[in-house]
Amino acid sequence: MDFFGQLDLFGDYPEQPKVPAVKAASPDCSANGLVIFKYNPLLKRSIRCKGGVLFGHPEVMLPAFMKAPEFASVRELAAEWAERAVRRKTKKNKEIVKDLVNRIWQAVDQILVDNGGKPLDSRGRLPPIKPKGKYHDLNDILAAVNETYFEGSLTCRITWSNRTGGLSFHSVRKDPITGEDFHLISISKGYDAANCPKYAVAGVVYHECLHIVIPIEERNGRRVIHGRVFRQRERRYIFFDEWMKWHREVLPRNVAAMRRHRPL
Repeated sequence: MDFFGQLDLFGDYPEQPKVPAVKAASPDCSANGLVIFKYNPLLKRSIRCKGGVLFGHPEVMLPAFMKAPEFASVRELAAEWAERAVRRKTKKNKEIVKDLVNRIWQAVDQILVDNGGKPLDSRGRLPPIKPKGKYHDLNDILAAVNETYFEGSLTCRITWSNRTGGLSFHSVRKDPITGEDFHLISISKGYDAANCPKYAVAGVVYHECLHIVIPIEERNGRRVIHGRVFRQRERRYIFFDEWMKWHREVLPRNVAAMRRHRPL
């Protein structure tokens, strides 16, 4: 029996089968062998393209840190960007090139954060996903909520919000590597505190998961986000009353402390 007392909501999960090792991609050229990569230790937040090097295919100059194996997917995005950048400057092609640039730097930031580093200057770009907090790991909590209340059917990602306010929210974002849309749940950092019980974090995660599965209602020309069906499903959470009490009484104090840069 866990701390919930009635539900083994955060029990251990069986170990996932290991994926066979894949041969590392060459840092000197793209996977198709058509785009050459060069590296410059002076570059940090920029990439450069030189066209017509190999049978009309480009050469890409990258920051030196991108030579590491973990940046293989970023190099492939850079190769795609370069192939597009040397083409005729149509409106559609310009939009694709701009999108690829954003995806490259979003992917770089995410890899740096995953490896315990800091993102580059990311003004104008989506912040990296950071599920592991000081006190709570959102991936573990999302997995338990998903399994308990949604039969493991949800495919979404979760992160601690970089906003100072106390709001948690759900949005649809684009994967920087695949370009596919995905659901992202952002949780207020006011929940990542020593005074926050895990059932409270699970409560707000469950709330945001409901936004994925329950569509917004249209009533008299108005969009109703928390309609009757939503509220009924929300109250199924086993610690709904306890979570709401913490949310109303403690979260505002934590948010106020955050704004004053006080530790939680």
